[in-house]
Amino acid sequence: MYNDPDILITKVQMIMESPTERAKYQELTSFQEKLNFIKNHFIMNDMAVRLLERRYLLSEDKRDELMRTVDDIIAKTD
Repeated sequence: MYNDPDILITKVQMIMESPTERAKYQELTSFQEKLNFIKNHFIMNDMAVRLLERRYLLSEDKRDELMRTVDDIIAKTD
């Protein structure tokens, strides 16, 4: 189950389904604050966080891709 990178996006979608969580995320200004919000969310277990780090945090392009994906999820949800 955790070898599927889509599990991360599924978890982010679950987080952003909540209007309260979306509002908290949108108030954050820096990449690090946003990343910490996602990583420290209660539905993100250790394995998912490690997968997130390997998939998205090793290059700046991938970091930008992650932020665009989260922004797209929020735009679709609003």
